[in-house]
Amino acid sequence: MVAAVNYLFGFGTIGLAIALVVAGGAAFAGYWKSDSVALAMSHARPADPVQYARLHNLVEGLCIAAGLPKPRVYVVDDPAPNAFATGRDPRHAAVAVTTGLLEKMNRVELEGVLAHELSHVKNYDILVSTLAVTMVGIVALLADFALRFMWWGGPRHRDDDRGGGGGPAAVFALLGFVLLVFAPLAARLMQFAVSRRREALADMSGVALTRYPPGLVSALEKLKDDTTVVHSSSRATAHLWIESPLARTPEEGRFSRLNRLFDTHPPLEERIQALKEL
Repeated sequence: MVAAVNYLFGFGTIGLAIALVVAGGAAFAGYWKSDSVALAMSHARPADPVQYARLHNLVEGLCIAAGLPKPRVYVVDDPAPNAFATGRDPRHAAVAVTTGLLEKMNRVELEGVLAHELSHVKNYDILVSTLAVTMVGIVALLADFALRFMWWGGPRHRDDDRGGGGGPAAVFALLGFVLLVFAPLAARLMQFAVSRRREALADMSGVALTRYPPGLVSALEKLKDDTTVVHSSSRATAHLWIESPLARTPEEGRFSRLNRLFDTHPPLEERIQALKEL
């Protein structure tokens, strides 16, 4: 991807080296600060320990049972019930829940949701998922910028002594264009595949932590019946949430068919049935 963009701009070897350094820096920044990015994108704020005492107590109890340090706890002001975990490791993790989740879930159901999210922390899913937010975004922005550059003409590469731009250069240009078009799609498909597998694993790990499958089953059934969507969600962070925060039916909002096509989560019906069989 970097090589294709470098060829497009015609910067040569030095440009390629600079691009690799920038890409490496972006990867490091994604590892170090991507949790802050995900929380900011979701408009999450720290949960006051007094106002949200029940939430803090449940998180503390589950962390003791799981042998985890207590993560930072955040709240998202949104009527849609949902939750997510983020961070680079268990010592630098954060759990965020919506106000809708706190209002619509009883204690047992909320415990099941939190156990699911803390399982993501314990299994290091948060590192993979949070890095995906940053890296998929970087790939998409780079491809979009390069394609716009090509659309408006781009640099005029000098022809060689033979007076043509054919041969290997033309083939490389074609491959580069294909990469620019399909790299964001490939990145998202990889993101979806990883997210689907880890969501199912977190369901199982969560009920193993609470030792009460009906709690998470009841929570997932409420999520399935609820038609509200998270207003601060985006496709970049959709895979972080316990269920897709995007519209999936025409009643929930626009682009529902597209959201279902690129769904980051297994169907709730399948997840519920798998838990009921335990």
